[in-house]
Amino acid sequence: MNPASPSYGPSLLPTAWQIPSSIRNRLGREAGPQRAMLEDGHLLLILHEAPEPDAVERTPAFFWRKPNGEWQARRNAMPSGSLTDFLKSYEKRLLSAEAVESRAATAAEHHAVLEGVAPVLRATRGVHRALQEAREMVKEDPELINHRDRAAALERTAELLLQDAQFGLSYIAARQSEAQAESARRMAATGHRLNVLAALFLPLTAVASVLGMDVHSGIPDSQQNFWLIVAGAVTLGLLVALAIRRKG
Repeated sequence: MNPASPSYGPSLLPTAWQIPSSIRNRLGREAGPQRAMLEDGHLLLILHEAPEPDAVERTPAFFWRKPNGEWQARRNAMPSGSLTDFLKSYEKRLLSAEAVESRAATAAEHHAVLEGVAPVLRATRGVHRALQEAREMVKEDPELINHRDRAAALERTAELLLQDAQFGLSYIAARQSEAQAESARRMAATGHRLNVLAALFLPLTAVASVLGMDVHSGIPDSQQNFWLIVAGAVTLGLLVALAIRRKG
């Protein structure tokens, strides 16, 4: 092992941190939920980095406040960063998701925003809760108030962004439902018109078929009778068509 790199004990914290053993003993092999711990003036914040959409495990970030007010951080196994930088990473993630949501025009795009924002929202709630706990433990540090308020703003931003994506999905679903209803209405209207046309010409077609048979009908073959039959068939067709239109 590189002697310049701080090693990790069972509690995941760097051994170089002069933190009370009572805090170390409260940590296991995993960081666990986001929370704050205070012992003998030493404040330890266990937070989670902004999660990726498909990530199952959470990456912990540790922030140690010494009794003299000095902070040390451990993020992504690197002894660097601060609470301000940590919260900025959440802001950057939400700004990126907001830009994607503003351009979203399909259900798939809105769903992608939901998948990305939902875990971030859950994480920001944990960050806000942990910072609120820290604020109640260390009341004399005004910087914690700023961090807590900033975390609350992040949580609110994530909630609004999630709602916007949900509204976008609902709007697309409603618009598609309206389009399907309109298409069904047009198909029904077209079918009704076809029924009216069929009813109009059906009697005439039936009479023409009957009279066209090679069977003597007993009706004198004259021009006057021909037009009378046509007129009667058309009249019957009109009556049937009117009856269909009234029922429709």
